[in-house]
Amino acid sequence: MSQSLGLLRVAFDSTGEAMLIVDESSAVRWANQQAADLWGGGITLQMVGRPLSALLQFHHLDRSPMGDQEPTHPLQKALSADGRNSYLIQALSEPDLDQSQLITRSVSWRQIIQMNQSFVLLIFRDLEPLEKALARQRQFIDKLAHELRTPLAIITGNLHRMKRKEQLSGKIHQSLSDATAETQRMASLVDNLLLLSELDADCRRWTLQIDDLRTYIDQWVAKLNPESRECLQTIVANENDEYQVQLDQDAFYLILDNLLDNSRRFCRSRLLIQIRLIKNPSHVELQFIDNGPGMQNDDNYDAAFERFVRIEEHRKADMTDGGGLGLPLVKSLMEGMGGSASCASPQGFTSSISQGLVVTLRFPCPRSSVGVKSFL
Repeated sequence: MSQSLGLLRVAFDSTGEAMLIVDESSAVRWANQQAADLWGGGITLQMVGRPLSALLQFHHLDRSPMGDQEPTHPLQKALSADGRNSYLIQALSEPDLDQSQLITRSVSWRQIIQMNQSFVLLIFRDLEPLEKALARQRQFIDKLAHELRTPLAIITGNLHRMKRKEQLSGKIHQSLSDATAETQRMASLVDNLLLLSELDADCRRWTLQIDDLRTYIDQWVAKLNPESRECLQTIVANENDEYQVQLDQDAFYLILDNLLDNSRRFCRSRLLIQIRLIKNPSHVELQFIDNGPGMQNDDNYDAAFERFVRIEEHRKADMTDGGGLGLPLVKSLMEGMGGSASCASPQGFTSSISQGLVVTLRFPCPRSSVGVKSFL
């Protein structure tokens, strides 16, 4: 057994990836030699028992420091699911190190349960060529979107001024209105691209609050116009349950705005929307159900969350296409807050709406609500 463990240690030390195992108190319980060379002065024993935050600092890709409690921190993300993302990392072994010595690493995390204890395995590796190419692509999209904002604002302003001229014919006035609508649609697309780029790079600054999900929904509904409020119905599975969630209020409102806009765009009859809340042991579920046309092809339920994808069965000659970013933005915002999003047919759900679309949002319960210790 001792010989086997020794060989296993040699195997871990010979890999090109730095590895750490962190316990529930954020202390390092194990490290391989590559991790020690980066953050432990070359000696693994000097790392064991020390807080992870005393050895290294995670940074967003825009070089701003990442707080230990931010939902994008690997140890926070590990509480809900395994995953991987790119980060800038700063060694804290020497106090005089500055941000010029940040290194870029692809970090994967995996939760391990042993003897009723939770640990997280962190693996740090160099970016692969494809990941570097994707990072350059995101930077290009971000710069392009920023450059488009100013000319779009100028065009919009000029169009509004031209529409105020009284001597314009009805045909010209309609053409200006169409041009204004298209310019506003393009501006909205640019804003969504910037937000998605920000989410991809983990640059969004989250303001997380803990409250009952019903409170957030009521506040959002109160901001809607009367016509939109009339088509909404909120249903709670059990009034006695607590629907405590941790979320960013602005991001949540943006999610609901996109879902409502998506339902309006495709519903051909009188719009009806149900928002159902269900409490589960580890999460709170919000089902956003509309009476739109739904989807005939099951493959489209996954495709709906892909960027710039427009479902062919929903395309109408008399309807301007959206940018194909509404549901992808919903998914990215939910994942940024540690949750998830999916969609399906209303069949099999407890709902009076039999045809349409169900978008399910799952919010993890605050750790105190499920008895899980924080890693940080």
